[in-house]
Amino acid sequence: MKINLLRNLPLKLISLLIAIFLWLMVTGKDYRYGDFIIPIELKGVPENMILTRAVSEDQEIKNATVRVRATETVLRSLDERSMYLQLDVSDLGVGHHPVQLSGEMVMGKPPGAEITEITPRVLELDIEDLLIKPVVVVNPEILGKPADNFDIWQIKCDPPSVRVQGPKSVVEKIEKISTPQINVDGMTQSTIERSLLLVPPDPMVSIFPEVVSLRIRIGEKLISRNFRNVPVEIVGAAYLLRINPKSLSVTVAGPISQIENLSRKNVRAFIKLAGNEKRQEDIRIDPLFACTPADSFPDVRLERFSQSYVDVFITDNRINQ
Repeated sequence: MKINLLRNLPLKLISLLIAIFLWLMVTGKDYRYGDFIIPIELKGVPENMILTRAVSEDQEIKNATVRVRATETVLRSLDERSMYLQLDVSDLGVGHHPVQLSGEMVMGKPPGAEITEITPRVLELDIEDLLIKPVVVVNPEILGKPADNFDIWQIKCDPPSVRVQGPKSVVEKIEKISTPQINVDGMTQSTIERSLLLVPPDPMVSIFPEVVSLRIRIGEKLISRNFRNVPVEIVGAAYLLRINPKSLSVTVAGPISQIENLSRKNVRAFIKLAGNEKRQEDIRIDPLFACTPADSFPDVRLERFSQSYVDVFITDNRINQ
């Protein structure tokens, strides 16, 4: 069969010219280069591990610089915020790992753009086991001291402990988490309440919760005073009874101003009967303390009795029978 190459020659020439024009348009584009700083994002870090270092030539690296080859139109449309370098570390275990960076790791680049260079080329990663300490005591940091004759009565932290997590090499050394300093220097009677942000001892360490409430009460200094031969009173007796001892030495503690105004007549030592105690038998009852009038000595407390019990013998004879 004979082929006529000259058949439809005008149409063939037009098609050839169109193909040549399109080829020139594609191959004749003016390609340019642009440098962009993009973030490095890690993918696939196991839950029981933590990345502690990402360095190149001993410098910490969070971003990579990429050189992009594309047309001027494409380069102008590029936004470095839309690109990032995704590094999959799911196959890496605990230890030191040099990782080669490549253009295939760059996400978000438009069609027609080519990554020709990445800096740094190699990223060195250190991965450690993640350690969680569920209970670490919060240590309130108090600066200075109250005024003369005043002291700190109470330091209360809520919560008293926190959960700490981070690299094993760091967390296993943490025994307490200290609060920011609270200055009480020269203070008199007062109550201080603060919400404090806990600062981890290392940037890789996390604290839960991060905020604690601290309450500090400052009052007069507490002193002790002893009163001898305080008679033991009997409350609730329905039968005649004998007690031993009949008096006790009572040591009390409280603020200076209240203790100095306290006399023996304000101090009570007593036993309280319920009415169902056994009779005709020796029993032991713990003595109780009271300070009267209570509103004049609200902060006076028992420190100790000379004896922690009173021997009681209850007869069968009713009182006033």
